Amino acid sequence: MNASRGKNSFSDKVVVVTGAGSGIGKAIAKAFASRRADLALADVDPDALERVREELRAYGVRVFAQVVDVSVAPQVEHFCENVYREFGRVDVLCNNAGVSVGGLFEDISLEDWEWILGVNLRGVVNGCHYFYPRMVEQGAGHIVNISSGLALAPLPGSVPYCTTKYGIVGFSETLRAEAARHNIGVTVICPGFILTNIFRSSRQRTFVPGETHEASVVRTEKLLARRRYDAEKVAEKVVEAVEKNRGVVPLCWEVHLGDAFHRISRGLYGKALLCLARAWYGRGGMSGEMRARDDTCPDHSRPVGE
Repeated sequence: MNASRGKNSFSDKVVVVTGAGSGIGKAIAKAFASRRADLALADVDPDALERVREELRAYGVRVFAQVVDVSVAPQVEHFCENVYREFGRVDVLCNNAGVSVGGLFEDISLEDWEWILGVNLRGVVNGCHYFYPRMVEQGAGHIVNISSGLALAPLPGSVPYCTTKYGIVGFSETLRAEAARHNIGVTVICPGFILTNIFRSSRQRTFVPGETHEASVVRTEKLLARRRYDAEKVAEKVVEAVEKNRGVVPLCWEVHLGDAFHRISRGLYGKALLCLARAWYGRGGMSGEMRARDDTCPDHSRPVGE
């Protein structure tokens, strides 16, 4: 998409954001609203969605909001129909909704796999399935899919998350080549470790002895709160990527470093991962205390803005 840069650069444009109730999704919505874009927002949390809608009204733009579970195709289809009924077009689609499952592979249930694949990967597919054909009819548009730095440089204890985020990168790069034929851009954003609600709503299945889900979340949030890269900075990079029609966009120093290391030598990177896995989880045959599934982990956690 060719948009002039500035505070009114997206005036008369319509931007769709999923997972808009918090985190990166909320920040993306505010970044585009500050540039005069009209917004269509989706989230599974009705209260969070309403709060964001009220905040965005201060920008003087039109805001449409609908409760949507992106893993459920009929809900996404209904959302798409309502957005086009409300605005008549969509210029930017941001597939941002996401969840996390962490822990060793042997501790992850098939129900956990269904949950994370449904939201993270099928959610992106569902969004593109319904909005992309309409963009083709329009003859223009831009799709932004939020992946992760772990899709470029994986870490132990995140097999389900890495699987979905790798899938988003492959999906986006391939679709980008096809979409260019219709004047549609496709961007995939790969942020590093950003403090958002995804940690609190995650399903963590393997813990160090004596640690609970809540303790793990508090420790992670304190660590991430110290860094200077937040959701608002990610959102600004999203806007810039749309303006410049960028493809794969790694964010944060650890992602650039890990991506470079991974590309230079997959063999060496693999050895580094093995060392990390042994340092974090031991050499195998760990105690039941470490591998126990924690009852405090929210099994009915909701998709959130990444």
